[in-house]
Amino acid sequence: MPPTTRAKLLHSALHVSIASAGWTLTASSAAIVIGLSRASLALVAFGVVGILDCAASVALVAHFLDVRSGGTAERLERLALRMVVVGLATVGIVTAVVSGVHLLEHVTAGSSSASVILAGASLVALSALSLRKHHVAVRLPSHALMADSRLSAVGAILAAVTLGGTASNSLGWWWADPAAAFVIAIGALGLGVALRREPAPSTPPRV
Repeated sequence: MPPTTRAKLLHSALHVSIASAGWTLTASSAAIVIGLSRASLALVAFGVVGILDCAASVALVAHFLDVRSGGTAERLERLALRMVVVGLATVGIVTAVVSGVHLLEHVTAGSSSASVILAGASLVALSALSLRKHHVAVRLPSHALMADSRLSAVGAILAAVTLGGTASNSLGWWWADPAAAFVIAIGALGLGVALRREPAPSTPPRV
């Protein structure tokens, strides 16, 4: 790969990771706050998954900065991937248990226009970020950035699930929110297992 092309790809990888970290931190924090105020397990679970995405993006920012300065700190890339996998497994297990309890106890969550708007905006933003990450990751290539693109894609799907769950509360469907949270839990666990089992590509050399 020509040095100028590689430099542009590293620049793109760095900037999409920064954008991802900024968006997920802001949107996920808001989701957790709104979720707690409305007793919405789906929103809280969605927000926690987003925080994990943010943590992975921050690790990737450090990794790509190091590579641009001439380093080869693959440990940062491995750390980012490990953070995603462990975090997804933890969130999936906890959310599955809590959502099961909420379903058994008929816990009703509140809904608000803010939660619907936030979930809708996250669906659009995470879809765009996932596509951009995938585009750059294939060309570098970067296993951790590819994994993060998949995490963002799942985040977009979970945003759609959250959107449906929070919107359905206004119809009196008490089970919609914990059911949406349970779907989020299964999705998080499934992605974590898939990323854990997937071997890193050996060619061409990764950054």
